Amino acid sequence: MIQIAQILFILSVLVILHEFGHYLAAKAFKVRVEKFYLFMDAGFSLLKKKIGETEWGIGWLPIGGYVKLSGMIDESMDTEQMAQEPQEWEFRAKPAWQRLIIMLGGIIVNILLAWFIYTIMYATVGKKVVSTEELQKNGLAFGEVGQSVGFKNGDKIVSIDGKSYDDFKYMTMGVLFGDKVQLERDGKTVELLLTDEQKGEIIKKEGRGFAHVRYNLSDMYIDSVGENNSGLMRFDELVGINGEKFTYLDQFDDAIKKYANDSVSLIVKRNNEEIILKTRGDSLGIGGLYKNIFPSKNYKISTAFVNSIEENSLAEKNDIKFKDVFTKINGQNIETNKDLKQTLAQNKGKEIVLTVVRDGSEKDLKINLKDSKRLGVGFENNEEKAYSVTEKFSLGQAFPEAVKQSWLLFEYNVQSIKLIARPKTGAYTQVQSPVGIARRLPDTWDWEFIWNFTALFSIGLAFMNLLPIPGLDGGHALFTIVEMVTGKTLSVKAAERVQTFGMIILLTLMALTFGKDIYQLIADKLF
Repeated sequence: MIQIAQILFILSVLVILHEFGHYLAAKAFKVRVEKFYLFMDAGFSLLKKKIGETEWGIGWLPIGGYVKLSGMIDESMDTEQMAQEPQEWEFRAKPAWQRLIIMLGGIIVNILLAWFIYTIMYATVGKKVVSTEELQKNGLAFGEVGQSVGFKNGDKIVSIDGKSYDDFKYMTMGVLFGDKVQLERDGKTVELLLTDEQKGEIIKKEGRGFAHVRYNLSDMYIDSVGENNSGLMRFDELVGINGEKFTYLDQFDDAIKKYANDSVSLIVKRNNEEIILKTRGDSLGIGGLYKNIFPSKNYKISTAFVNSIEENSLAEKNDIKFKDVFTKINGQNIETNKDLKQTLAQNKGKEIVLTVVRDGSEKDLKINLKDSKRLGVGFENNEEKAYSVTEKFSLGQAFPEAVKQSWLLFEYNVQSIKLIARPKTGAYTQVQSPVGIARRLPDTWDWEFIWNFTALFSIGLAFMNLLPIPGLDGGHALFTIVEMVTGKTLSVKAAERVQTFGMIILLTLMALTFGKDIYQLIADKLF
């Protein structure tokens, strides 16, 4: 429900202000505004009230909103008034330059909104970036697909099409947007050219997570073990192979793949002592780790807090809350998430007393582990934010930085459209409706995240509305510009046909994206 509330709040803010941009411009040029609606009122509205000459309302379909201007063919497809002589208060009676400003009013407000939000955020909480330099100081680790297209564990990404990225969040997407990736590999410069087919494999199977920070092997432990004959047990720590010890998890993974059909001696730490396990490389699962052996990162439990709770889980049934910090079980301190899981496993079938810190105070929770040793919680680990850098700005410095960030996001949208337009990448399959976007939002209400996401979404909405598609602001603006250049206007009949064509395109795209996301939502619930 929190995710639904967040997306409805964000959409409401963006739609109201976007349509208010059209409204203000229309009123400035004395154009009558017949309707102002948040969300679409196809068939009926949830709420409406006429104030003056304008009907204000809320529709039932949360896919946007609209203002209906007298004397304009828009998404309402009301053409009766077009058969009459133009009146001075009608949109069509105004000069082309005024109509252009009215059409661009919503886009302008979206851009100004992003500038305003980013300015306030940067001047108060600061601009947060994931430092590319820090994150790939020891190189990067890559998934199977990333390695198959030419990346190697330990590579550093220097630039993409000659452009470097300070913020790693945009670096990974930059790889998909670009063509030529410059790498630093073992002290040498290497160039990698990616085809659309290779990008498609990354998008389909690994997404932007195809490249990530290298994990220290000493910080990892085996969280679960499937069917295997390796002798490994849950909570073991991997150290090395055949007498060779490794620093990074990816080095162990690369090494075990070389012994797929050979006998190996695994160096393993169990109960703080190193032991040797004689086994075969393929006993770990063809392809190495993450097949039958699943490592997890160990971290201090005191730096983590609950950020997700599974439905009908022990956590939900026993009053565990978002933001709780776990400190003790049965009076004994728990230092790491590995300690937490080991203690829960040891107490399966028993009642435990879990001590949490909530709102600065300790609280004891009695939990019966009779049916499960899993609590059903997820943690946000602040140690994982080690690569996050916060840049502080004064109010005067924040505004130009906000403009710069907005332009970066605008370029990001342009590159996204280019990627979507290349069918071999399969990027078009990743387009999401508000349903899909809502599912990716956090489970907790975080104002900092919400306002940053609103600013990002506002630039996306401005870009989308600039597209020269009939039915969008950009389509109306394009025909107005053509009129200003040629001195010729579309006939009412032609305008109706163009508007109908544009609405068919938009409704088809919305039906496809909504249908895909709703199907995925149902499938995830059922299977």
